[in-house]
Amino acid sequence: MLAGVEFGSFLFDVTDGVIVLHQLTFRVQSSSPTLSLTSHGPLKVFPGVDQPITSRVLRAVTDDAVQSRTVIYTVVSAPRLGRLRVRDADDPADLTAFTQHELDDGAVVYRPRADAAVDAPWSGVADSVRLEVSTAYAAALRDVALPVNVSYANLNADNAPALIASRPLRVDEGKAAYVTREQADARPLLRRLAAVGVADVVFTLVDEPRHGRLSLGRGRNATAGYRLYRRNLTDGDIMYAHDGSDTTDDRFRVAVELLTVAREAVAVDHVVTVNVTVRPVNDENFELRREAKLEVLQVTTFTRLFRH
Repeated sequence: MLAGVEFGSFLFDVTDGVIVLHQLTFRVQSSSPTLSLTSHGPLKVFPGVDQPITSRVLRAVTDDAVQSRTVIYTVVSAPRLGRLRVRDADDPADLTAFTQHELDDGAVVYRPRADAAVDAPWSGVADSVRLEVSTAYAAALRDVALPVNVSYANLNADNAPALIASRPLRVDEGKAAYVTREQADARPLLRRLAAVGVADVVFTLVDEPRHGRLSLGRGRNATAGYRLYRRNLTDGDIMYAHDGSDTTDDRFRVAVELLTVAREAVAVDHVVTVNVTVRPVNDENFELRREAKLEVLQVTTFTRLFRH
């Protein structure tokens, strides 16, 4: 069918080899797709750190059963406090257009200025990107606003890897290992927070390990709500002890809290997951004890018997 035409048809013949039905008509009715937004912000950004614009933040769909159309976002008005860039690209040019597929892949980032929220570190400053959204044969969505908030409290799953490094803890089955700074290294975060008077980071245990326990100092168990200080990680005060069960992994989760120079607490809505890899001890290897040939009868003809 041609673009813009709602009705169409074609003729065809049907035959079983003996009888022929001529000039049968197959009629087609079409309708234009409808484009709509299922999410459009806000985008929460930490100053000086690339923030991926994912489909959780910005997503447009059509009413097609299969989302196969290319959805294009054209930048009408660029952000004031940052730039739109291709993730990990050497090209210094700002983006003027991108697709939903690129958003789904996390390829588009908002790059804020490092000092964007110094004057309002916790409430943040507002920015926005204005877009036109289009796809083939559908009416475009014009003047779409993607609101942006730039704040030092905006620690989230998309930017945390650049601010808090976390490596898995490795422990032998039934044994114990120290939880060190490698499992929650907040030094990159603190370097950026120094500009707004933050002196330390505290981790509060929100989910205990399921296949072991955390202990501090002289064997005291750390349960949910226990506060773990960075000095505990540095001095080797925290230990994870595996319970000896036949498990190969575990985890515990800690919430992030900031302490200012005046020892005032600033809550941050982010949780760090520390994964634990358990190395099996004295597990027997699998061994194939019996091996035999499987004989199959090959049938070349088949006769069906009918009973009357």
